[in-house]
Amino acid sequence: MAVNEVNIIRAAGGLGTPLQGQDYISSYIHYTTVLPSGFGSSDRIKTVFSLSEAEDLGITDTSIGETKSTGTYTFTNKGVVGDEVLLTVADINSTIEGESVLTLASYTTVAADVATLITAAAKLAAAINAGTQTHGWTAVSDGIDTVTFTAAAGQGIFLNSGTPYVMTITGITAGTLVQNVISGVASEINDIHYHVKEFFRAQPKGKLYIGIYTLSADFAEINTVQDYSGGEIRQMGIYSQATFATSDLNLMQTQANLAATNHKQIEIIYQGDFSGVSDLTTLSNLFLLSDANVSATIGQDGAAVGYSLWKASGKSIGTVGVTLGAVAFAKVSDSIAYIGKFQMASGELEVLDFANGDKHKNLSDGQINNVDNSGYIFLKKQVSLAGSYFNNPYTAIIQTNDFSRINRNRTMAKAERSLRTFLLPYLASPLLVNNDGTLSDDTVSFFTTECKRALEVMERDEEISAFSVIIDPSQNVISTSKLEITVKIVPIATADEIEVTIGFATSV
Repeated sequence: MAVNEVNIIRAAGGLGTPLQGQDYISSYIHYTTVLPSGFGSSDRIKTVFSLSEAEDLGITDTSIGETKSTGTYTFTNKGVVGDEVLLTVADINSTIEGESVLTLASYTTVAADVATLITAAAKLAAAINAGTQTHGWTAVSDGIDTVTFTAAAGQGIFLNSGTPYVMTITGITAGTLVQNVISGVASEINDIHYHVKEFFRAQPKGKLYIGIYTLSADFAEINTVQDYSGGEIRQMGIYSQATFATSDLNLMQTQANLAATNHKQIEIIYQGDFSGVSDLTTLSNLFLLSDANVSATIGQDGAAVGYSLWKASGKSIGTVGVTLGAVAFAKVSDSIAYIGKFQMASGELEVLDFANGDKHKNLSDGQINNVDNSGYIFLKKQVSLAGSYFNNPYTAIIQTNDFSRINRNRTMAKAERSLRTFLLPYLASPLLVNNDGTLSDDTVSFFTTECKRALEVMERDEEISAFSVIIDPSQNVISTSKLEITVKIVPIATADEIEVTIGFATSV
């Protein structure tokens, strides 16, 4: 027999102790008319270091704000003893492969059940409520002949159409089943929770600024949130249930340009709604745009939480949260397509869809490659390797552009910030020149050293391969009052393709 004891078990609370540096600092903007309890119309930006902190602000997965759909069954014949009554519903989970319809009530009538229409209705309501803790549905009888049953949380719009409810009677019990009395409306707070959760799953030590706004015409909220952060946000995820349009990417690039002008460079990852896309071959080609700091995600979970949210809302849920988290987790030089580092399936994203509901397993390799060739970011499977992996960290610009990848942009932005940090104290400082007006050796050496100091840490951390600093001493600083410095950076290359030649030989 064990000695009596009080056992204390230490659990991980997900405090999310922040990392050093600022490469991981991110933001998530969600466009909706619904605000969680911790936000207000004049208080739309919050900073969190963990999912639990977001939940404390009312960002939960408990379907807050959802309108639950209802159906009714009106008895017209109370039946007789021994009748068998079975009410089932094809809910969201039943659409997942291998899942069956959900039983809401199943019973054989006894004398008390069939005394009147009132008792028949009361029996059905009681049978449904007896299983509430299992299936989530509730029911109430009107005390005459009708039972109204209310869907479980999280069903959203899913039960609004078709014939999800089926009443099967063995016997003479009869009635009228009405599928949809009150139409359901999904909770967008569930969607916010999902993407925040996915962000912290990919980057457990992230710092996340969350902004919640109604959809604007110009996405000016990008700079509103960036300015709120003091310019420390490095990458931003944006979610909207508005139909995806390349014009929105252009508007976001305008905001990114403005941020860069103010030395607050930012990378933007956007998830719009693709639910109306019936044919993925009709997607716009993002490589025809000029939006080097904007990327678009089009992946989606196919059998877990993301899938349920998609069915509940009828709108793309996407993968902007996990993509944002992966970018925040990566070194600035890392491609999130790096298979050895970025395996993203963990219960979620084991089964993959696109954000229009098309399942990867139902598409040919050519169809999936066509989406890749159009410049969207998504997750895919690899033959002989378990898990789910990103295709490429594309930005919406021609692929011959130096800044056609997120990692290239992050690398350059970090170098720019570092150089500015080291040089800013010497703005308007005196520049010593020789008697012929050329820069003195000491001046050239000083500024060369400062630039090297700014970049040597990145070189040491293998975020850049090499760099050079060039200052032309013959430049006319006396007339221009401008010191011109040329910095060249050799980036870290990525093995986007590995080619192996293999063959038989008579000897080796």
